[in-house]
Amino acid sequence: MEYDNRKNAALAILSKLSRDLLEIFKNLGGCLAIPQRDLCTIMLVSTPENIKNQGIIDYLKHQRMTIKLERECDSMAIEKCLPFAFFYFMERVKWFRIGECFVQDGFLWWKLTNLPRIQILTHCSESGHIYVKFTAELIRIHPFEHWILDSDERFADLNSGPITKKIRARWVSCLPKLGKGQLVKIHRKIPDDSPFENYEQMKSYWKKTYGYELPPAEPEVYYDILFHGGQSMLYPLYCVLTGTPEVLPLRHNSTVTREALETFMKAFREANIEICGHPVGSDQKDCQAVKSYLDVMSMQPNAKLQKEVKISRKASIPEVKKIYPKIPMKRTISSDGGVPSTSEVVPKKRKRPGFGIEVD
Repeated sequence: MEYDNRKNAALAILSKLSRDLLEIFKNLGGCLAIPQRDLCTIMLVSTPENIKNQGIIDYLKHQRMTIKLERECDSMAIEKCLPFAFFYFMERVKWFRIGECFVQDGFLWWKLTNLPRIQILTHCSESGHIYVKFTAELIRIHPFEHWILDSDERFADLNSGPITKKIRARWVSCLPKLGKGQLVKIHRKIPDDSPFENYEQMKSYWKKTYGYELPPAEPEVYYDILFHGGQSMLYPLYCVLTGTPEVLPLRHNSTVTREALETFMKAFREANIEICGHPVGSDQKDCQAVKSYLDVMSMQPNAKLQKEVKISRKASIPEVKKIYPKIPMKRTISSDGGVPSTSEVVPKKRKRPGFGIEVD
């Protein structure tokens, strides 16, 4: 099946072309590629010699792609392209993309809606060293199932009756990027005006464009999703969510997230990822500046930390002498008619402003 609807499925087609470029450049030392937000260009990072390779030229010509701009690569371009490459290579070990994170295979069956996901943060230094930070958290995902619709919008019988039903528009999130769209129609079967003749073609389409392996059983219903006022696109029930995933509150180092991160890191090492011909994870360089940038905690075990020396108060802190302030004596009245005692200081009479004579 050749499905090249670049107008209404621009992101899917650009994603497929970027994945093809990553695969084709393997024998040439590798490359980096990522679709751009304008939905009509791809950023490609490679050497000038590889771009002039006849096989690459023929591929670009066959796909009706032209090189619009060439410039020297910098660390920002590499850093921008890294996540897409990691998503592509991690599909070998059954970790797939949801939004900007990884989720382990099997989530499309929706037997469990509480899933651990792995977040990725990348940085490329000016010297060309790549640093990656992975963190785990638990999320809850709600697929948009048929019974969520109102009673007058649902199909009374999924085996007979009308194939298509128009419903009131409502916002949903769509895999893999969790983009927002409006659900406008539902179908019991793949409609005749769809680019897919059957469910097998749809499975092939999702595998080639996003790497997803859809469940073997055909979904109960299909959804028409409208994006940005263009033509609607057909989605299987498995790939439409009620909204973005909900992050569940957990302790920072809980058992669930710790085990999920250990499982992911084991798969990450087994994937044998190479970025532009350089294996990832082979160089164990330490960079405190990058750790601060990525907010990475220190990996030094507590047992190797220097023990704090206890300070003895008697040896280091001198004894403090208590000094009591002098309390001024109160003025007393003598027994001989109220004349102040000679031992007391007689206060001076003060002049009050506004008076020319002294007053008591």
